[in-house]
Amino acid sequence: MRRLVLVQLILFGLVSVVVIPFGVDYVIGPQAFGTPVRVYSVMTDARGLTAGTAVTYRGVAVGKVAGVRLDPDVHGARVDYELDPGTRIPVDSVAKVGMGTAAGIQNVDIYPNTSSGPYLRDGDQLAAPDAEQPVQMGELMTQASHLMSGIDPQAVSDLGTELGASFDGLGPAMAGLIDQGDTLTATLDEQAPALTSLLGRTARLVTTMARQSGAFVRGMGAARNFTEQLDSNAPVLVYLADTSPAALGRAQDLFDRYHDTFGAVLANLVTVVPIVADRDASLSAGLVDIPRGLGKLESIVTGDRANFTLVATQGQVCNYDTLRRAVGDESPTQPNLTYYCPPGKNIAQRGSRNAPRPNDLGLQNATTPGTPIGPPVVADPILIPTGAQALDQWTKLLEDLDGPR
Repeated sequence: MRRLVLVQLILFGLVSVVVIPFGVDYVIGPQAFGTPVRVYSVMTDARGLTAGTAVTYRGVAVGKVAGVRLDPDVHGARVDYELDPGTRIPVDSVAKVGMGTAAGIQNVDIYPNTSSGPYLRDGDQLAAPDAEQPVQMGELMTQASHLMSGIDPQAVSDLGTELGASFDGLGPAMAGLIDQGDTLTATLDEQAPALTSLLGRTARLVTTMARQSGAFVRGMGAARNFTEQLDSNAPVLVYLADTSPAALGRAQDLFDRYHDTFGAVLANLVTVVPIVADRDASLSAGLVDIPRGLGKLESIVTGDRANFTLVATQGQVCNYDTLRRAVGDESPTQPNLTYYCPPGKNIAQRGSRNAPRPNDLGLQNATTPGTPIGPPVVADPILIPTGAQALDQWTKLLEDLDGPR
């Protein structure tokens, strides 16, 4: 008998060792065998949370609310959580207060923004921004109450009356519409492949238009500007519409008269156009400089006469043998810095190369002399007086003639 009791005691002890921890874990939870992870959140509105409210992570229970209290330092409510030991929650997670069941029981659900660490530790703060919090049932019911109170019962009654009156007598038509719904459905089913293809192409067209929205806006802007210009130039357009028929008639007569020569003109253009195209830069410079030169030429006109001043020079000039480039070649060239003009007797040559410098540095590296061309300097040149000198000579001549006799 004593042996049976001993065996029973041993079995009871073994069962207790196995069953009691499971019972404690079932009643208290995982926190019974480890230290919980204690974190907190700061909220402007605790939304009715109390100690013991369940805390879930991705919908799985991981702890509870340990306490809720006012925190004067942050001017809000501090909510403390106790999470199960070993719970790994990323630090950038967000706590949201919601309804755990349809009965309106609240819970705190933690939503992570990433699946990797670092993870929350004791004393860390769990973010709970107001903008992330869902609308609570109480607020929703209050808004619904305000909405319902703003509806006029008489208006609802009038709406029902008017709807009844509008459908009065339309029973056969509605019955026919319902009967035809079967036929319409069958037709749509038969045309489903064509409709699918049409909707697919429409979707691609809309996608393409969306990608080209910037170009579409610019095109509409250009069309608007073009329309505004047409509107502002309406008198000119009216004038052109009035005078164009006569001008076109004269142009047609001209073409009819000389139509045999157009072929020769076009054939000549085949030769002229390449020559003009190769000299495009020169033509552009001429179109800029010719008006400028004509403007300056206008400055010598006094009344109906032009004042000319003769500027002449004498002596030889330097010529450098330079290779000619092909017409139209506008590539940059490297200047030859070895050219110089050989000095001559009684010639005051100008230029940076001939500037007076010590030790004859003015001709340093001057190794390629130019070729003098032109007549040499005459021994007794003819001096052409200026207008002021001629007037002075004429005045002196008149004074000599008027002097004493």
